[in-house]
Amino acid sequence: MNSTSRTTITDYKAAWASPFDLCTVNSATGTQSAAEKAAGAASGGTSPDTAKYLYALCATTAGHYFEGEVSAPQAKEIAAALTLCPDHPKRSLLEASAAAGGALDADRANGKLVYTGKYLVGKDVVPGTWQSQGEKVENCYWEISDTQGNIMANNFISVAPQFTITIPASAAGFTVEGCGFRWISG
Repeated sequence: MNSTSRTTITDYKAAWASPFDLCTVNSATGTQSAAEKAAGAASGGTSPDTAKYLYALCATTAGHYFEGEVSAPQAKEIAAALTLCPDHPKRSLLEASAAAGGALDADRANGKLVYTGKYLVGKDVVPGTWQSQGEKVENCYWEISDTQGNIMANNFISVAPQFTITIPASAAGFTVEGCGFRWISG
């Protein structure tokens, strides 16, 4: 279904002729194949209807999954869906979104991506140059502190375009409220 009307399609490949950004599978018939069960399990889904949702992704050709980074669970869904529709016309875009989502998770695990929270420099986050997330930043507070808890640098951003800050190796703490930062260089 697109944002202005409802269209009924009985085969996900038929949906590829239009730029659908949301497809809902209302019913699925028959017994799931081994491939459908495997795809459901690979996606992390626990419902017996998981393949139905993966086929909805197979029918989708526009929207969130095609516009950049996705979460780790969404990346798993993409990979699983593509086992069911390997000839998806926008496969490369889906794979790029999944890869970008994987990079986000890797950065989060390596202390190079943070959102609201309090972090120890050198343990939870790495020192260096950090860039705010998003083209526009609103209601964002950040603070860099030393080993005594004294504020070395801070700012509250009511509204601003994307910006960078530097966390020196001598810092001990980094606090973020209402926004996110990603490490861009050491």
